[in-house]
Amino acid sequence: MPGQRTERRAPAYLDIARDLGEDIGRGRFPVGQNLPSERQLATTYGVNRQTVRAALQHLRAQGFVAGDHLGTYVLAAREGRPARPSPGPAPAHAFPGSFLRPARSAAGHGRLLRRPPDPWVAAALELPPRRAALAYDHRLRDTDGRTLQSAGSWFAPVLTVLLPGLGRAAWALGEEPESGREADLTELYGWAAAAGLRLRAADSVQLARGTAEHASPGGLEVRRTIADQHGRPLIGTVFRIADEQAELRYADSQAILPAEGRPRPSGGANRIADPDRAVLHSWASPNAPDRGLALRARIVLACEHASAEEAAGRLGHSAQLVAAWRDRFRAGGLQALEASPRKARSRPR
Repeated sequence: MPGQRTERRAPAYLDIARDLGEDIGRGRFPVGQNLPSERQLATTYGVNRQTVRAALQHLRAQGFVAGDHLGTYVLAAREGRPARPSPGPAPAHAFPGSFLRPARSAAGHGRLLRRPPDPWVAAALELPPRRAALAYDHRLRDTDGRTLQSAGSWFAPVLTVLLPGLGRAAWALGEEPESGREADLTELYGWAAAAGLRLRAADSVQLARGTAEHASPGGLEVRRTIADQHGRPLIGTVFRIADEQAELRYADSQAILPAEGRPRPSGGANRIADPDRAVLHSWASPNAPDRGLALRARIVLACEHASAEEAAGRLGHSAQLVAAWRDRFRAGGLQALEASPRKARSRPR
């Protein structure tokens, strides 16, 4: 009904991430131990596995868990990590993104509309250059209403099929004129993760043109093309940022969603404390009753002064297996070796 406000529910993957994060904080899943499998979590929460993958990706992005071929396991708490997962993507990973200096507060306002793409976007996304296409206009404004950053995005038609949330928004827009309607697409990257897309960006930076249309905010212009893991260009965005507000960072190697690689330890991370080494040697004894634990102990000991590849060749096992157990030990110590991934149980409802 006109004038009636409806409360926006958080996406299901964020609810699951928050729930699992609270379980981790309470110690239900100890450091170094696997979370339940994607299949188990999907059954527990009554969702599909893509939604579970998006929830786990959110936890990885905030440093709660890491993954290897043995599964997704809990990391030790570290300084700067929130006590529980945030209710949404980090600002750097909210669509369409921001190049403002971190100290500058701004509120975002977006409109979904249809308009012809910029020529470079038309070429990148293979869109008809003069035909109106689905687009998104986003502005970051300060408390005085001044535009600090503008972002105009266009979407490849296939994206409305791959992302149901975007498809529903496009259907609701219909064929409205270029003025469009208000829309909030900040969770678009979360939708992409839920759909199994791994997005990467390629940026080019230049001085903004001094045209009347784009006189504000002026300063810098960043052209961003976003493609998926198959190299398909899906989104083209042009950012215009006031020069005194711009801060261009590329610390995550242009990954739109954080990479799933395991954390890299510091230089002295291979060093094993003497008490732990004594326990490992006892576990690794040829007469040890638990052969699996003995192997894991030998792996950790072998990796203290050798790379995973060197230790794998010495032990006669794959480098992938050796690296996985080495990293489990670094994440959770002796406890992580005792907790076999296959013993992790699903969370009771």
